[in-house]
Amino acid sequence: MLTTLKSRLIVVFGTLLIGVLSLISVVVFDEMKNLILAKHIESAQSVASTETITLTDAMLSESMGKLLPAGYLDNVFHKLRAESINKIYYSKFIQPFGNELIASSIEPGWQTDSKKHISEKTIFKANNKWVLEVVEEVSISTKVWGYLVLGFDAGTILDEVQRILFFIYTAVGVAILTTLFTVNIIAETLTKRLNILSKAVDEFDTYTTSTNLPEGDDEIGRLATNFNDLRRRLIQSRQELKDSERNVFHAEKLAAIGRLAAGVAHEINNPLTGIRHSINNILNDKKGTLDKDEYLSLIDEALEKIESVVSKLLGFSRRKGDQSTDTSLKDAIITITKLLDYSIQSKKIELILDLDSDISSIHCNPHLIDEICMNLIINALDACESGCKITCRSYSENQNIVLEVEDNGHGIRSIDIQRIYEPFFTTKEVGKGTGLGLYVTREIVNGLGGEIDLTTHVNSGTKFTVKLPLD
Repeated sequence: MLTTLKSRLIVVFGTLLIGVLSLISVVVFDEMKNLILAKHIESAQSVASTETITLTDAMLSESMGKLLPAGYLDNVFHKLRAESINKIYYSKFIQPFGNELIASSIEPGWQTDSKKHISEKTIFKANNKWVLEVVEEVSISTKVWGYLVLGFDAGTILDEVQRILFFIYTAVGVAILTTLFTVNIIAETLTKRLNILSKAVDEFDTYTTSTNLPEGDDEIGRLATNFNDLRRRLIQSRQELKDSERNVFHAEKLAAIGRLAAGVAHEINNPLTGIRHSINNILNDKKGTLDKDEYLSLIDEALEKIESVVSKLLGFSRRKGDQSTDTSLKDAIITITKLLDYSIQSKKIELILDLDSDISSIHCNPHLIDEICMNLIINALDACESGCKITCRSYSENQNIVLEVEDNGHGIRSIDIQRIYEPFFTTKEVGKGTGLGLYVTREIVNGLGGEIDLTTHVNSGTKFTVKLPLD
């Protein structure tokens, strides 16, 4: 299979060249062969014409009553064969009617039909030898005495034709090889620049490359310039896309924090109420009968609880770079469920945690795991009515850690399943969802080399399964 432009150019031009030169060589050879044959036939015919003069004189003498010496004509033919520059296999003098042989001289061992009369000049093979036969009429005016038939050796003709054929084929072969060599150089020059550009495309990345692209005012040079411009625009677009993606992720995180606000407010409000109550009691104790140390201890305990809640919230919302560390999936689930405890309790949701404490930690940015758990559990809460159940599971499977978040809420319609990972697509009421949660979750999972899947049934619930590789 021809996979390169260079090989295709060589094959196309080579095939065309071979076809054209072969046709030319056939025409030239045929013309040269005809010229050679015409030359030898003309030479043979000249010998035959000269010999007919002798035969005509002999026939005239005989017709005038002059007797010819015995065997005169046979001797004439023997002499012709002996003195001829071109070898003659046979010479015959045949009467015009009945093809009766008048005289002849035939090479010893040559087998021929002495009465055979061939009326046309021709080349044929007889006795395993090639023969050029010419026929000349022996006549004067309207008087015809017969036909002179001479059979010349045509081997020299064939040798000459073969030499011409060898010369033509050699010249054609040299021309083909020379032209193919030239085509190869031209194709190499042409495709070398294309190969450089092709290599740059194969190694293309939106980051800069050290490959020097071909320059010039021709089509390849303009293509290389356009490719450079395209690469530069893609680098810029990728950076803009990264910035936009970072902003989208952060916006989704802020939206999730907004969903936590009610729960956090409740978690903070209870210890604040205790603090206020303790301070009021201390201020109203004019007589100093109360144990102020006990109240101060209660105030300190409440402040620690507030600090813990605020610390968790800030740790979840604040960007802390891309530093990776060994992260526990179990700890992430527990942290998120504590932050969402108010929402879970207010909807009277039964939360079941089935967490394997023996699974290995995954090396990544801890906030990515928090984000996955947060988005999936919030989605489950939104899908559940009062009295429903949410189950969170974690376990190991085939060098993966697995997180399952399952609810028995309203499920997802089949018409929406194909779009749930699209950014800004949501089935929630206006103001209750950004449509970014599952999109961000999938992007994080894919970035960690994992996969996310779901099973759902309308009015029966949904289960999201996340698998993350340990390596």
